[in-house]
Amino acid sequence: MAALILAIFCVGTAELAPSGMLGDLSRDLSVTIPTAGLLVTVYALTVVVGGPLVTAATTRVRRKHLLVGLLLVSVAGNVVSSLAPTFGLLVVGRMLTAVIHGTFLAVCVVTAGRMAEPGREGSAVAGTQLGINLATVLGVPLGTLVAQQIDWRATFGSVALLAVIAIALILWLIPDDDGAPQASAAHELRAFGNWQVIGTVLATVLCSGGMFTLITYMVPLLTDVGRFPAAWVPLVLVAYGVGSLAGNALGGRIANRSVDLAVLSLSWALTAVCLLYWVAAPSAAGAAVFLVLFSIATFALIPGLQTKVLAAASEAPTLSLTANMSAFGLGAALGSWAGGRIIAQDLGIRSVTLGAALLTALGAVLIAQTVYRSRRGRGGPGRPASAGPAHREAASGPRRSETPADAAPTS
Repeated sequence: MAALILAIFCVGTAELAPSGMLGDLSRDLSVTIPTAGLLVTVYALTVVVGGPLVTAATTRVRRKHLLVGLLLVSVAGNVVSSLAPTFGLLVVGRMLTAVIHGTFLAVCVVTAGRMAEPGREGSAVAGTQLGINLATVLGVPLGTLVAQQIDWRATFGSVALLAVIAIALILWLIPDDDGAPQASAAHELRAFGNWQVIGTVLATVLCSGGMFTLITYMVPLLTDVGRFPAAWVPLVLVAYGVGSLAGNALGGRIANRSVDLAVLSLSWALTAVCLLYWVAAPSAAGAAVFLVLFSIATFALIPGLQTKVLAAASEAPTLSLTANMSAFGLGAALGSWAGGRIIAQDLGIRSVTLGAALLTALGAVLIAQTVYRSRRGRGGPGRPASAGPAHREAASGPRRSETPADAAPTS
């Protein structure tokens, strides 16, 4: 598990690192901050398109070999990013890193479930989430600190070095496995005739879009709008990461009681936090506090969205999870692009909080519609989706089609 967590930490940090050093990138490569923000957009779109293609092309590769091969591609991407003399070549490095992202996370969680003792598969799979949380809690702040003290190239170089260490640990510690046959794509595609699946995936795109409208520009919001001292930004990002841990735990507990209540209440809570952030943004203390509240609300919503999709798609847990991961990536691209357009229209960096609130509110409306149709279809509120057999099977990593119920996306 330690080897997998370190590997996921590297992939997650590579994804999120640019958000903490947009200013450094824009100055060094002579591009605007909105243009530098496109690094997040390109990464997300590559995950959306590349993930399913890489997964389809590697279904017959043994998991251990696949983990090593994918991580080597990530190392190459980070090395290219570290050495890139131009913004265009940096984009190429980001695309190399992003193309393996979705497949790598999926293989990690399946491997964790396979290695677990009987009855502990679900806990092992959930444990891989720690890698993403650590990337948020430690990876982004440390990457920002390295960029400030040395330069942004050293951040990508450090991630590449850690990934090489993770490869060595995987070769040493992870058992080899021939893999297990997966259900056919045709069989799993049938689940997408269910509006609960489609509606929730679309809501994930919108809510993720709202999240990344703000996440992409959270450092300029602190420094340019809130006049927060740049030297203190890494500490605020650590607090942001701690908030993500608290939010993940909170969201999981609410979803255990009622997944519909979780996604409905938390999507509106995130909308409210984004609106109030606009009010607090000009204050250094207010901006820092609401960034942490935003982190809690964001990471509390994610487990509910994952669980709702998996519960609705009991016939296709693997494909539904892949679709929802792509939805998060598509939302990230939408959000980072929308934030850049808002700034480019001379509305100011502060206004990205309102753009985030609008996208999240649209997602919340769509969630409310799916919840209404779900309750109407079963004649009223039913059992929490997370208590159903489909969710338990997905969480424990079934042998026919292993699905990590608690795996979170790239952002």
